[in-house]
Amino acid sequence: MYRKKVDADPGKAAKIWFLVVAFCLIFFSLATSASYLKFDILGIWLLSCIGILYLSRNAAATLEQKKRLAVLFAGFGLVVFSFLNIPLGFGNPPFSIGDFSLLLSGIGIIVFALLGYRDFLLPVSFPAIVVLGFQVYELLIRHQEWIAAPLIPPIVFFSVLILNLTGVPATTSGNLITLRSLSGDPITLAVVADCTGIWSLGTFTAAAAIVLSSFPQGRTRRSLGLIGLGYIGTYVANILRVTIIAYSGYLYGPAGVIEEMHIHIGWVVFSLWMIVFWYYFFTRQLNVCFKNFGIFCSVESLNENNKE
Repeated sequence: MYRKKVDADPGKAAKIWFLVVAFCLIFFSLATSASYLKFDILGIWLLSCIGILYLSRNAAATLEQKKRLAVLFAGFGLVVFSFLNIPLGFGNPPFSIGDFSLLLSGIGIIVFALLGYRDFLLPVSFPAIVVLGFQVYELLIRHQEWIAAPLIPPIVFFSVLILNLTGVPATTSGNLITLRSLSGDPITLAVVADCTGIWSLGTFTAAAAIVLSSFPQGRTRRSLGLIGLGYIGTYVANILRVTIIAYSGYLYGPAGVIEEMHIHIGWVVFSLWMIVFWYYFFTRQLNVCFKNFGIFCSVESLNENNKE
């Protein structure tokens, strides 16, 4: 009796979860200040929900009763850890999007374990996996900036090249970009580890993992090649970010606008790139279309419906 109830409508459960997550994240975003990590995590949550909605079309396998207790324990553990994350020195006080994602993922694991939807457990866990991965990486990068060091010279070179090609005289010295604003003020930008786009590359990696795990038809050589181009595009987007920051300094001077551009232009450029790339990947490579707020259908099924 219980299993029939669980297997009845996984699509409805997926849609309700999508709405709950959307409401919680929108409310949390409005109640907290903007940050680069916030927009990264929001993108990961969007792909996580897309994966769950897609998997709900064929979610027949249920979680075995003897494994359900272990999964429930893991979910409760993640919920508890979300509140211990800051005292342990990992999270960002008072309660960041990362800490909230651990809480939300833990709740999702508990809910889907109780319902028995085994296929939903991986995509709902990905936001927590990404947050924990970022925290571990942040601990490493504090002491081993050499990880990002190889990415700095190309960024400096291409940023200065673009500036020069667009009529902005700029020079380099090591990791420094030097130019003068239109008002004659000297401007020096230092490209350091945080400017290399290493966080964006990590976010793109997490997004690719979610998509490939949720869409088996995407595990092809062509898809992997396209994702490889996605990595290049992510790196290029960061070069554009540095170039735009320098160009804002050239136009408006070393204070004011350049500081605001440094804070916001990164997530704007990266978000636009993620939207363009993954929309192309879903519609052209996976042949997935979006219909009626979260309902997915393949191009082939649309053609069949039109014929009917």
